[in-house]
Amino acid sequence: MDDGRMNEPADTLVLTAAEAEVMNVIWDQFPASVADVVERLPRELAYTTVMTTVRILENKGFVAQCGKRGRAFLYEPAVDRNAVQGSMSQEVAKRLFGGSVKSLVLNLVRDESISADDLAEVKRLIEELEAAK
Repeated sequence: MDDGRMNEPADTLVLTAAEAEVMNVIWDQFPASVADVVERLPRELAYTTVMTTVRILENKGFVAQCGKRGRAFLYEPAVDRNAVQGSMSQEVAKRLFGGSVKSLVLNLVRDESISADDLAEVKRLIEELEAAK
């Protein structure tokens, strides 16, 4: 969401696995009620579990209430997906690769499951970045 309403939470932009699942649903289609999120999650979770996760995300500043549909509150993202992805990538690099983004990237591209098309796309993006410098 790029309309200027997104705020960055005080803490780093790091999500637990369950929080990330809920955020992906809300980023993909908002506004969303808790029931909407439960319906769209890739795995089955209890309504109360999702409701608790949404409340935690709201308290952390990741989502905000943006209205109601009947009696259900609606939520929208309060942080940009790209900002969270960047923050979490940095956190993984810090925790597992001694802070080295290069080591993280090398680990990802050395993985045998990366397709030739994905590897070609990474090469193209690197060339674009080099040309811009």
